Amino acid sequence: MDFFDIDDHDFSSSFASHEESSALSSNSYDQTMFQDEFLDLQNLCDEYHISSSMEGLETMSSAEFMEICEWINETEDGNYRPPSGDRAELSSCVSSESADDSVVGMSMSLPGTEIELDDELRLHHLLRAYAEATENGEKDLADVLVKSANEKSSAMGNTMERVAFSLFQFKEKHTEYLRFESIKNSIEAFMVFYQGLPVGRFAHLTANSAIIEAMPSDVAEVHVIDFDMGEGIQWAALMEDLSLKNKSLKLTSVKLGGECTSSFWDFEETKKRLQGHAKQYNCKLQIEEKNMEDLVNELTRMKKREGRKWLVFNCMVGLPHMARRRPRSQVLQFLKVAKELLSKFAGILTLGDGEEGYGFNTCSSYQSFFDKLLRHYEALFESLEKNFPSYLGAARTTIEGLFLAPFMSPLNWFQDWEEIMKCRDVQEGIGLEGRELSKESLAEAKEMVNEREGPFKVRVEGYREHEMVLEWKDTPLVRVSTWM
Repeated sequence: MDFFDIDDHDFSSSFASHEESSALSSNSYDQTMFQDEFLDLQNLCDEYHISSSMEGLETMSSAEFMEICEWINETEDGNYRPPSGDRAELSSCVSSESADDSVVGMSMSLPGTEIELDDELRLHHLLRAYAEATENGEKDLADVLVKSANEKSSAMGNTMERVAFSLFQFKEKHTEYLRFESIKNSIEAFMVFYQGLPVGRFAHLTANSAIIEAMPSDVAEVHVIDFDMGEGIQWAALMEDLSLKNKSLKLTSVKLGGECTSSFWDFEETKKRLQGHAKQYNCKLQIEEKNMEDLVNELTRMKKREGRKWLVFNCMVGLPHMARRRPRSQVLQFLKVAKELLSKFAGILTLGDGEEGYGFNTCSSYQSFFDKLLRHYEALFESLEKNFPSYLGAARTTIEGLFLAPFMSPLNWFQDWEEIMKCRDVQEGIGLEGRELSKESLAEAKEMVNEREGPFKVRVEGYREHEMVLEWKDTPLVRVSTWM
């Protein structure tokens, strides 16, 4: 079932630019797609045969009805704006109720609310107990806890129920059909997810802005070595900007061995799409795929007289729209190679971590590691829910199954934990100097996530102010850092 009507799958909408502004401004990542796809109000009226002249009722113009529908939709997203004709009256009513503590107390003590909160709390404790049992090697107890958690989880339930469902039930055979059905809509779901939730766009904007700001003016070619290119959508805005500066771009997608969750994207399809975009904007582009060993050998043989090339090591990992998990060992190996080569050649490293892997060193146990990831994904599920109208629950379930569930593997989490414990000394520092992020880049990011009007917040961290973090209600969703 196609829940969004998209005729073109070449990502031209995602790659659309604003010709008279910088390609790396926040406008390049605006939600220009699907502005009217979430709620077609006129079709809604037609579907339910709503008439403005129903017998026995006061007539209502279509404009007034549309305004009320928009209000309902906005209140579901958490932005309260009543219809213009009733704003003063409703504002007065809300103010008087808000001043009455008894009203607030009654609303907080509704029986149904208490039951829901109790259920969420019990489920949270079950999951924490599972992590403790796993760490202690108590497999039988862990299995019992998983069974109990599955009984309380649901793909269409509250936030914690859906998180638990993605942790365990989505991996079971009797629910595999959900993922198979979802894959039929993978392209459409990707485009909606990337535009609707700002996590991926935030990471790409921050990294690309840092690349442009750090690039020497006399560089003829920018050579990007991309850890996990996937759909390649990050590089559309960059190539537009480079074309304006009359610089060429070479993209090398690192071919990684080992296990990885399935990807929707084929390198040849990504290559063809990027080449078409480069041609459209008259950008000189080379694109290739190489394994790490061949890449290192090639760069090592590169002569100093070819030094007008400038290296960019780009590592995006754990971003929700990527829908695939890479082992932390591969990330560490890529960062090690980047450090070695950047000691010989000019360039920059951009690291976007959707799971904040380098923040896990503070975790004293697997239970605390698990709990941090649990809160992280609970925040992602909640932010997605708040950005989707309630009547699109089935579409949201599809997106959660395609883009969040693949990251939520307790087995992989435990393997990552063991890897981190073995490599604590490696992860204490990348070994490069952090590059300060500009105030302009921070302002662009704040504008893109609409910080003034929503729960998303952006802040700069790091001893050199070289890290930018996107948060949802004080829970970090992604951290982007830059190094030279």
